[in-house]
Amino acid sequence: MMTTFSSITIIQFVNLFGDLAISKLTSEDYIIGGKNIICEIDKKDQEAPTMRRIIKQYMRPRSIVHTDHWKGYSYLDQLNIIHCRVNHSKNRIQRETGVHTNSIKGLWNGIKLNISTRNCSKQLLEKHLYEFIWRCKYRNNLFEAFINLLK
Repeated sequence: MMTTFSSITIIQFVNLFGDLAISKLTSEDYIIGGKNIICEIDKKDQEAPTMRRIIKQYMRPRSIVHTDHWKGYSYLDQLNIIHCRVNHSKNRIQRETGVHTNSIKGLWNGIKLNISTRNCSKQLLEKHLYEFIWRCKYRNNLFEAFINLLK
């Protein structure tokens, strides 16, 4: 599609949109899970104390959490969280229970596809993740949410 706007103008607009979207997020928007809601965790080289802090801060009690068998997750049973494991050395999906961590891996791949390799700083990664949270929050009516941002 051709436009009369310069690429710099378009980039500025996209950045403005992202900043507006992020400014409308509340602290509650960063919390995931809840009673009978399944969450998957992929540690990506985190240490157990870091994972514990993140989970306590960003996951609602009584969430159902799917993980692999990493020993660093052993504390989850102490956090009012229902912990289900899959042993990846045997199967990608736990046959008896259907527990898996495939969705989180696919989600991360989808997020990474939208991030330029030139924009890999921690600050820009956080901005991309916050925009992703906003888009997920309004996924059922993204256009209306976008118009409301402009008001």
